[in-house]
Amino acid sequence: MSKGNDLTTGFLTDLFKCVSAEALKRENIEKYDLKIYGTEDKIEQYGSDIAYIDISAENFNAERRDYNLVLKYGHTQKNIKNKIPIREGFQREIDIYSKLIPCYQAFKQNKNLPKFCITPKCFLTKFSETDAIIVLENLKKQEYHTYNRNLPMNVKHIKLILEAYAEWHALSFVMQHHQNEEYLNIKKNFTSNPWKPYFKNQLGELIDFGQDTLHNILEQNGYDDLLGKYKQKLGNAHARTVIMDLMDTKENKAVILHGDCWNNNFMFKYSDDSLTKCIAVALLDFQMCSFKSPVFDLSHLIYAVASEEELLHFRELIDHYYFYLSNYMKKFGSNPEKLFPFRLLKSHWRKYCAYGAILNPYIAMYCFVDKENTADFGVYQTLKNVTTKREYIRRVIGVARHFVEYEL
Repeated sequence: MSKGNDLTTGFLTDLFKCVSAEALKRENIEKYDLKIYGTEDKIEQYGSDIAYIDISAENFNAERRDYNLVLKYGHTQKNIKNKIPIREGFQREIDIYSKLIPCYQAFKQNKNLPKFCITPKCFLTKFSETDAIIVLENLKKQEYHTYNRNLPMNVKHIKLILEAYAEWHALSFVMQHHQNEEYLNIKKNFTSNPWKPYFKNQLGELIDFGQDTLHNILEQNGYDDLLGKYKQKLGNAHARTVIMDLMDTKENKAVILHGDCWNNNFMFKYSDDSLTKCIAVALLDFQMCSFKSPVFDLSHLIYAVASEEELLHFRELIDHYYFYLSNYMKKFGSNPEKLFPFRLLKSHWRKYCAYGAILNPYIAMYCFVDKENTADFGVYQTLKNVTTKREYIRRVIGVARHFVEYEL
């Protein structure tokens, strides 16, 4: 478990047993044995605490089954709990797993289309005044792997994510177009700006810290002209102001986003032992999802995971996304030219890509933080040390240059 936990290990163990029992009831399980263990990688779990639970179970027909679960629950550490709006994020993520994904699954089933499989299976969600819990399948046991966050993501992996986003976004576009009543009711839960509660605390300050760091790097490396153009493209406005203005913009052509598109929120499955041939991806962590233009996901993803080398393939990546988006729309019975033509995607990129560019210096800091250093959202010295690394400097300069110079 996480160090500095306010609750005793015994209490948490009892909680995990109770939640496991409730989840297994839905699987018609009568008897079971379980093993509980935790993770010490604070970077991977910065928005929540995590416990892994392995269960050997027997159903009412005396059939043996094994379950490998991830129990995700609101932080019990005061130093983090007081700095980030845990409950707001959990409520959004619980709505994704308990309402939106079942809605998407039913839609696809009615059209005799393959099952929706770009998210882990959810066994149970609980949200009350005292609990914020999500129980998911443990994809690591199914040979899914995270991508090394210290490295830029290669084009093959980015394309696989873009294919998943294409399906995720297409479902949202199509169900809204057809005025699906269940979807429209769910969508109401995602119309607020998820950044507002975050900007009231230290996370907002870290966005500013990232921008100040980028400005200093550009000045110190002789990129004064690039810095001037960067500031001008942002309207010489404060970074947090730009993000808030973008997030508060009402857009008719919008989707329910993934919302948190950095390296750690994807897991990949491979067809080879060397982990080079990726064949499937799973999207994780929906605590920052909202109803916005799909470009919020696209700019966040591409600028968070790509280096200057991958950004040379930018048009190829955007074309790849739109190819799959339009094809999914057609499979779902809609005309992509009416729902979201490519010319509108280009317009949205010009309008909203600043979102991903502003987040990049902040996100890149966490990509290069060592595992032994806690992601305490206030360890400025730890983050400052990261910004002196050559790869960090190259990454943020590359993104800034692409943001300023590339016109889709």
